[in-house]
Amino acid sequence: MASFNTVAGCFLASALFAMVVGKVSNALVSTHPLEKPAIAVSDAPPETASAAPAAELPPIGPKLKDANIEHGKALFQQQCFTCHTVDKGGPNKVGPNQWDLVGRKKASEAGFSYSSALQSKGGEWTYEDINHMIFKPQAYIRGTKMAYAGMAKEQDRADIIAYLRTMNDKPPPLP
Repeated sequence: MASFNTVAGCFLASALFAMVVGKVSNALVSTHPLEKPAIAVSDAPPETASAAPAAELPPIGPKLKDANIEHGKALFQQQCFTCHTVDKGGPNKVGPNQWDLVGRKKASEAGFSYSSALQSKGGEWTYEDINHMIFKPQAYIRGTKMAYAGMAKEQDRADIIAYLRTMNDKPPPLP
């Protein structure tokens, strides 16, 4: 009988201790309701949101003339290869294959499901478009599926673009 009383006493003491700790912690930490939501949810459709102006960037053309293609290849393999391939006829991954990207119609890679925001962008991929997309994808095309934070260094972007230019049977002329 003594063992039952010991077990019951330990259980009651533990429950009392947990209750006291809960009351003390609630007294020490007070919560404040947020004045506005931490994450703003837009009711606007992606097509409307994609019309936002892109950040102003200096033209990438002058940097492309002195771009380091090997450095661009290394950067692509470090930062882009997880989601994209560059092989001719290569498969799509999380992102579309980048072979023949420069001059290709936007949202046109066969077998890839593009966001409606990118589909509504229209036009062909120019050096400037690629520069904006690599700089900050979400700022360039609001609602894009591309979950890449962006690349700040202008010369690194130029190196990657110069490398992508070589991934083409007939590389387009530099600007």
